[in-house]
Amino acid sequence: MKALIVEDELPAANRLKNILTHISKDIMVTDVCQSIQASVNWLKINAAPDVIFMDIELSDGRSFEIFQQVTITTPVIFITAYDHFAIKAIKLNALDYLLKPIDKEELENAILKVKKTNNVLKQDYSHLNQAFIRAVSGEKPKKLVVYDSAGARFIDIEKIIRLRADSNYTNIHLSSGEHITSSRTLKAYEELLVGLSFFRVSNAYIINLACVDKYIKGIGGSLIMNDGTTIEVSRLRKKGLLEALSLNH
Repeated sequence: MKALIVEDELPAANRLKNILTHISKDIMVTDVCQSIQASVNWLKINAAPDVIFMDIELSDGRSFEIFQQVTITTPVIFITAYDHFAIKAIKLNALDYLLKPIDKEELENAILKVKKTNNVLKQDYSHLNQAFIRAVSGEKPKKLVVYDSAGARFIDIEKIIRLRADSNYTNIHLSSGEHITSSRTLKAYEELLVGLSFFRVSNAYIINLACVDKYIKGIGGSLIMNDGTTIEVSRLRKKGLLEALSLNH
């Protein structure tokens, strides 16, 4: 696996290289780019690496600007010291991220994710700069990246009606009637969508609170969604759901 590091602090780049060496002898760091312009120039004249480790803040700006100048479909693992607002934007729109200082176990997990998805991913990061700016300003994200068998798709969050667990996969049902099978688990989506008008009503379902037409009383009760679907609510999640509905409507 060939890796490119985009990092303006050489000590940090060297530390990352050392950790990668200890993780696997199959990982070869082909180069280190220390600026936006150096990264753009390198990517234009060299064959695409298998993975890019990219610090967000570089000496000449945010690394997201690289995507405005060159097309990158290689999986990118972002490196950041930002707070949770910025992390939310990255988690919703990218494959993975690492917090500084980099933890070896987290780095190993990120590499495993790349190896599992690298054969099917065709990513588009061109929109990430605006998503990041919105997140830092406190604006709620509008898009969600979904990984399926064809690659990566960006969908409007408000168009999601419900998400249903399917073993280690998730079926995402949209207002258009389309459904997408994602390689992420329902638990992963629960963490991603927290605070975004979604609620996990059972082990099997996460619903969009804005798409609820009716709540029917019962031990746990059930929901009628605006596409006509009936979803049973777990008894243990009933109280939290009713509170969430009262706040959302």
